[in-house]
Amino acid sequence: MTYTKQTYKITTKTKPHFFIGSKIRGGFGYALKEEVCVNPTFECKNCFAQKTCTFYEFFEKQNSTHNYRLDFKLHNEKFKFSLVLFNDAMKDADFIKKAMLTSLQEYKNIEVKQKVKKIKVKKHSKLIKLTFETPLRIKKQNSFATRDIELLDILLSIYKRNLDLQELPYIRTKIDTTYKILSKNLRYQELHRKSYKQNTKMNLGGLMGEMVVNNVSKEVYDLLKIGEVIGVGKSVVFGLGKIKVEDIDV
Repeated sequence: MTYTKQTYKITTKTKPHFFIGSKIRGGFGYALKEEVCVNPTFECKNCFAQKTCTFYEFFEKQNSTHNYRLDFKLHNEKFKFSLVLFNDAMKDADFIKKAMLTSLQEYKNIEVKQKVKKIKVKKHSKLIKLTFETPLRIKKQNSFATRDIELLDILLSIYKRNLDLQELPYIRTKIDTTYKILSKNLRYQELHRKSYKQNTKMNLGGLMGEMVVNNVSKEVYDLLKIGEVIGVGKSVVFGLGKIKVEDIDV
């Protein structure tokens, strides 16, 4: 899969918030609508341009896998984040970058790098450390996991999201589960955001921490590396579900 990664680095004396996802996405949304909207009424409901509108795809389209995600670290000392674009969103990369810069106009020194990349997994390690760098939100039995999560649930989430992004039909798969969890250290991270549109406080909390896994098959390793790029679980557009796969040398 090919994707575009835009990285924004802001030089400022102001220390970024613990969780920048809500503010970045909110400001970006307003700027993007101003940039791309062609409807004189400025209303999305029943708009004639819904099928080709980047703003509608990013912010209004319901029950769909969005073609982008925010990527950053929690409690980062540097004001730095990335916007990862997939599929049709890649075609509008220049408009998207312009809108993002407009949303950040309160800052003076902004460095932007844009690269087109391709997911390629060239190696395979059987012993890895899997880290959840931002809260992971995966539903199981109609509720989000708050204490523990199975690796299989993570793998299935990545598998489905990958198919959705490539617009491929869902096909049931049997993932190799011969791996062995050597250690697991997880905690629940509280996270909330104010939704002015819905006039409510939204819970974006999820699991963070790490697990060490042995006897990882090539199939499982590849899926996890794909998950590093596309994100895992719910609310990846806010920067949640960021994972990191580290090979452990023995």
